[in-house]
Amino acid sequence: MKKFHILCLRSDRIGDMLVSTPVIHRLRELYPDAVLDVVASPLGAVALEDNPDVDHVFLYDKKSVRSWFRLLPKLLAPHDLVVSFNGRSKTLRLLCALARGTKKGALNTGRLAPWSGSPEDGCHYSGVMLRELEAEFDLPHDEHPDISIRFTVPASVEKDVQARYPQVPGLRRVGIFIGNIKKIGLRWPIEKFVELTSVLLEKNADLDVWIVAGESDVPLLEAYRDMKNPRLHQFIGQKSLQHTAAFLKTCEAFVTCTSSPQHLAGAVKVPTVSITYPWSEELWTPRGPRNFSAVSKVNDDVRDIPVKDVYETLNRTMQDTLTPWSD
Repeated sequence: MKKFHILCLRSDRIGDMLVSTPVIHRLRELYPDAVLDVVASPLGAVALEDNPDVDHVFLYDKKSVRSWFRLLPKLLAPHDLVVSFNGRSKTLRLLCALARGTKKGALNTGRLAPWSGSPEDGCHYSGVMLRELEAEFDLPHDEHPDISIRFTVPASVEKDVQARYPQVPGLRRVGIFIGNIKKIGLRWPIEKFVELTSVLLEKNADLDVWIVAGESDVPLLEAYRDMKNPRLHQFIGQKSLQHTAAFLKTCEAFVTCTSSPQHLAGAVKVPTVSITYPWSEELWTPRGPRNFSAVSKVNDDVRDIPVKDVYETLNRTMQDTLTPWSD
């Protein structure tokens, strides 16, 4: 019997792929026996490692001509369903045009099916994509839509991370992600991160604070050079995204102003403080009873958010167990 074939196209970054996993999971629920393949950028592919909903991941690098030729046989193979995750992307429009599919369509076009879940989840990017998937492909209406991000962390990786970064008895671990170094307006100033860290350590003797950074963000760590405290540590994500996710799982709470770490923390159910701006708060931030946001007064810039606001938001995330802020 001929297998049903689904091809998903998403050619951008880690965070974009993470928030797309609820759509991939919904396709797997609807077509449990289908061959479900994904075309992804090298960064996006990392977010699908060991994802049980996906059969194969095919890499596409728009900067590499060779990548086009490697991908062409896959695009020209027959598919029953071709799903482009961004109808506004020139790259994806071209890939979708090249792909052979009985039915082809795109998300991020504004065509929405009804929403059965909470209004807040329906406005989230993952919820919007689920609504668009139903509308674009005339799929059955999901009465219980789930926008949970899926990301697999093998037990062996968790065990390794727990051995490398053991919990200190009597101390609660808080992670603080200080990147992305390239995004000035979207990144909370490093001076404010340093101040937040100092206040947390000074006021809360039971906290173990870990400054989290990607490899490209290492220069930002220089701001912590003169801060000496046995409860202050650094974690640099170098090994793999799974390794970083396993470390986040050791934290009682996580603070970040960058979307990809937000989504990763949300995927592994770590209570998260998002330092963000108004439209991003509605569209991107993780949902959950212990996820809260410190929101700026303007869009696309978080630099005006006071340290006090982030501290008090973290206190909410940690269920009012921090020492109250005092000026």
